[in-house]
Amino acid sequence: MQEYENIEIRSEEVQEILGTPPGWMARYGTLFAFVVVVVVGWVGFLIKYPDTVESGITVTTTDPPKRLVTETRGRVKTVMAKNEQVVSAGQVLIVFDNNANLEDVLTLETAIMAVGNSPSDSTLLSFYLPGNVVLGELKDELYDFYRRQQDLRQYLSNPYDNLNLQQLNKELGKIQSMIRSDRERWANIDRQIESVEGRLRREEQLSRENLLAQDKVSRTREEILSLRRAREGIESSIKNKELDIDGIRSEMGGVQQVTKEGRQEAAIALRESFQALQKAVEEWKRKFVISSPIDGIVSFNLESISEQQYVESDREIGVVVPMKRQKTKGFVQVDMSRSGKIRPGQKVIVRLDSYSYAEYGAIEATVEKKSQVPIEGKIIVEVSFKKDLVTTLGKRIEPSREMKGDAVIITNDKRFIERVFERVRSRVVQEG
Repeated sequence: MQEYENIEIRSEEVQEILGTPPGWMARYGTLFAFVVVVVVGWVGFLIKYPDTVESGITVTTTDPPKRLVTETRGRVKTVMAKNEQVVSAGQVLIVFDNNANLEDVLTLETAIMAVGNSPSDSTLLSFYLPGNVVLGELKDELYDFYRRQQDLRQYLSNPYDNLNLQQLNKELGKIQSMIRSDRERWANIDRQIESVEGRLRREEQLSRENLLAQDKVSRTREEILSLRRAREGIESSIKNKELDIDGIRSEMGGVQQVTKEGRQEAAIALRESFQALQKAVEEWKRKFVISSPIDGIVSFNLESISEQQYVESDREIGVVVPMKRQKTKGFVQVDMSRSGKIRPGQKVIVRLDSYSYAEYGAIEATVEKKSQVPIEGKIIVEVSFKKDLVTTLGKRIEPSREMKGDAVIITNDKRFIERVFERVRSRVVQEG
């Protein structure tokens, strides 16, 4: 019986029946496969799988906050602005301890600026400050300038031409006697200053212990400033008399010769001395004064910066945030080998390190331009943002200086099916 069944199964009729698919499968199978192919192709056409270039990004503003950095270490003398106060460009914010009076230095600076960039000889000869200004270390440059003025005046007009030697000696002795008198007055004022400064130190100590009114300390400080102004006036008088003595002695020795070359040399020396005075004022302000570089709002890093506080050099003590609306820019460093596909107008997705992507989302930007010359193998790509930094989750971010993050530059928004055909084409080319 078993043999009979095996024979029947292997017969041609049975094999033909087993090898013939049902009719419904022949009718609908091809259609089903076609539909599957069409659906997969349509999905591949709809789904986009972009080409991207990823790298780090630094986001900043076109007019970023300006840093306030100490040039030298020292003790704070005066704080002239409060935290979060609106300030203007050039406004003095902090003055460090020094021997000059700020108002007098600013008076000197204003007088220098009034002279202009290309002053004439007559303008430089008329330049003068009151003798009682307290300029500290700047007075040496100012007196040197006065000496150069005197030299040029001697060449232009010698006031002693009609005086004989006896008259010159008499005039010289009179000036020397006046100088001796001035020096005695100077020494007397020095002793007064030393005494009042000692009293001021005691009063400041009592004021810190709330045992003495601040008005009393302020009056003592004004008394010291008045004495210093008087001392500076005497010193200025002595210097001027010494200049007169130099002029008389030059005339007596016959060393002055009114020549064209001499006048030119004296004029050049006067201009060089004026330039040195300008630079000295700039250096003084750089060392002892912190001013606002722009109009804006000052924000001190130190919670409570106060008088007599000691500050180290090269320390950032705050910033000045511009008042005007700022434009935000981003800078991406891309390897040169990956920069070829980057073009202006391409979309950029930015995620900032200081703002969680899950909470804030990303920010959309646009490629504005890229550098043509690589720096250390990197191409700098500049991207621009909309007026307001609004994330994909609708949250607004306030721009600040040098925000770090990651950037994804979409270089080509290709469809999935295009990528499949590119892979197949690439494989065919490789095999061929």
